[in-house]
Amino acid sequence: MSSHGRAPPLEVDTPDIGFQAGFGFYLGVVVVGVAAIAGLAADVSTATLLGVLPTALTVVTIAGHVIARRSHGLPERIGRSRWRRAACYVPPLAFAVTLFAATFELIDPGTRIYLVTVVFALLSAPAAYGIDRMSRNRYVEAATADEPVATWQYHPVGLLSGRTSFTVVVGLLIGLGILGALLGRLRALLWPVYGVVMLVSTRLGRRNAADSSGRWNVPTLRAHRAGLVVQRPFARTLLPWDAIEDVRLTDDELVLERRRRFDLHCDRDPIDDPEAVCEAIERTRAGTVDPIGASSSV
Repeated sequence: MSSHGRAPPLEVDTPDIGFQAGFGFYLGVVVVGVAAIAGLAADVSTATLLGVLPTALTVVTIAGHVIARRSHGLPERIGRSRWRRAACYVPPLAFAVTLFAATFELIDPGTRIYLVTVVFALLSAPAAYGIDRMSRNRYVEAATADEPVATWQYHPVGLLSGRTSFTVVVGLLIGLGILGALLGRLRALLWPVYGVVMLVSTRLGRRNAADSSGRWNVPTLRAHRAGLVVQRPFARTLLPWDAIEDVRLTDDELVLERRRRFDLHCDRDPIDDPEAVCEAIERTRAGTVDPIGASSSV
């Protein structure tokens, strides 16, 4: 029986030191940012805030570090839910709303509140993104602790291919260069010339910047019982099998059709044994997994 609808069991442990530090910093920035804005609203002096806030940031950061260390499975629980990951961005959004309110005098504006709000918005946004990314990566690793039944490199074809992206970028360079020349900036003609040279050299094979075999940091796809993992150098995404409606093999592609999303079109040439990979995926989706001898890597 297929287990598509069931959430994968997680193997959780104490969060690693990287997540502990990131969570502590995130919590410290959020708490201190709120405290700073509240202090400004209460007309606390700048000297008092400068004397208290650095110490508060240190204390809250350490406390957040300790909380994360004692909360087994915290990153996995956050990373498992899209809404929990989205909740990480609520504080940066709140700081942005505060800045908006001060700009339109919905609250008492002032130089200090602008400065403080901008600083904490800039600090909390990347911190939130870091928690989001680390949590999702750790959830994917916990949900796919089993050996993959198939592994291959993802060389997209079609709209997401390197060749298409390269052509679009070069086309934009040529168009912007021509527009600049029409506006009287003759130096802009260097861009169309450069674009034409790039296209011609690509066609002739002297510098095929769009060739999938020459791409750096090619994503890897891994088929697990829990779903399909898209593994990039610093990001991992888990696509549950119930989000994939069909898998088919054509003369040029391995296609994974997704529900309400763009399909994954994989160039089949870099895959050692496309038929075996396709069969392994179908067995995994059907719940009859045979991990031994079913994998195929590049």
